[in-house]
Amino acid sequence: MTATHKPSLLALLSACLWAATPSPAAAAERGWYAGVLTGLSGQSDQTLRLEGSAPETGKAAFSSGLLAGGAVGYRFESGWRLETEFTYQSVDRDRAVFSNPALQGEGNYASTGFALNALYEFDLFGSPRARSYLGAGVVALTEVDIDFETTAGERSFSGDDSALQLLAGVRYDLGERWFLDLGLRQLRASSLRLEGERDTLGRVRGDYRPWSLTLGAGWRF
Repeated sequence: MTATHKPSLLALLSACLWAATPSPAAAAERGWYAGVLTGLSGQSDQTLRLEGSAPETGKAAFSSGLLAGGAVGYRFESGWRLETEFTYQSVDRDRAVFSNPALQGEGNYASTGFALNALYEFDLFGSPRARSYLGAGVVALTEVDIDFETTAGERSFSGDDSALQLLAGVRYDLGERWFLDLGLRQLRASSLRLEGERDTLGRVRGDYRPWSLTLGAGWRF
C-alpha cells in the first residue's frame, strides 16, 4: 500500500460507516472510555548508520507489519479528548545493505511505547453516529529494537527514546456504549541510538517512522 492510497482508503471506509442508518447517540456527552486496536503498519526505506570500530552507512528496505494496543481516555463536552495509550508495532525488514555480513539479511524494526494523546472531534459527515477526529501525541518509547537474521544467528540492537505521533480517523457509534474506530497514524522518532545487545559491533543509528492503518473497538463507561 503506497502513501498516496491511505487518505482515499480512509475516506472510502468512513463513507461506508456514514451510510449506515443513523440513530441518536450519546457521543456528545463527556465521560470515560476504553478501547483496543489493531492495525497494519509500514515504513519507507531508511538509512542506518553503524557506529563503532568499523563504521559504515547502509540502506534498509521495509515491508508491512502489525500494530496492537489499547487506550483509556476522557471525552470533554467541547469535543476534545485526552487519552493514555500503550502500543506495540513492528515492520518487517526485507534487506539491509551493509558490507558487514553480521548486518545483512532479513529482520524487523519494532517498538513498545506509552503515549499521551490529545484529539479533537468534529462533524464531517453530518451523521449523529460518525465523528471525525484529528490529534497528536507524545510517545515514550520504552524499547525500540532492530534485528538482523543472518546465517550466523540473530544480531539485535535496542534502546529507548521519545517520539511524536499524528492521528486522524473516524469513530462510529454502534449504540449508547460501544463504538468502532478507524484511524491513520504516523510515529516519528529521529536519530535513535540503538546499542548492540550481545556483541561488540557497536551501535546503530537511524530514524523510526512507521505509519499504521488501525481498526479499534471501545466502550464508554
